[in-house]
Amino acid sequence: MEDWDHRAGALPEKEESFDWRAFQQEYRDYLDIAKMAQLMPVIGAAVGIVVNYRLVTRLGETAMNAYRMRLLR
Repeated sequence: MEDWDHRAGALPEKEESFDWRAFQQEYRDYLDIAKMAQLMPVIGAAVGIVVNYRLVTRLGETAMNAYRMRLLR
C-alpha cells in the first residue's frame, strides 16, 4: 500500500495478461500446510482454531492499515 503507485505500474494493462496461475499457486502455497493439517482427525479442530484466528487477525490488521492510509491521503 505504501508504494502502490510503483507497484501498480508493474501490473499488466489488461486483466487477461495477468498470470493468474502463478498468483493462485503462491496463495495456495501460503495456506496449504495449515489447511491440510485441519483435515487430520482430533488435532484438526485445534489447528483450525489457531490457523483461522491468525489469518483473520492478519486480514483485519491489513484492512485497518489500508483504511488508515486512505484517510491520511
